[in-house]
Amino acid sequence: MQPLNKTNLADTATEAIRTEILAKRWAVGEKLPNESSLSAMLSVSRGTVREAVRVLVSQGLLETRQGSGTYVLSTTDNSRALSMA
Repeated sequence: MQPLNKTNLADTATEAIRTEILAKRWAVGEKLPNESSLSAMLSVSRGTVREAVRVLVSQGLLETRQGSGTYVLSTTDNSRALSMA
């Protein structure tokens, strides 16, 4: 029997947004929908979306601009290559 994988909502939201970015739903430089829209799309709280965005910013996929929004910085996921090394 294999152990169950525990995931939290922020991890799930991070993966969902990462998948959309890597599938090029949004082009590099394009603005993501606002927190409320992403929250509704993912059926999670705005706080969960904020946490997911912070993770993706730290991984270099997104960039936040104060007063403007969140933009796609890259559609290449380099974080997985680093974590596999």
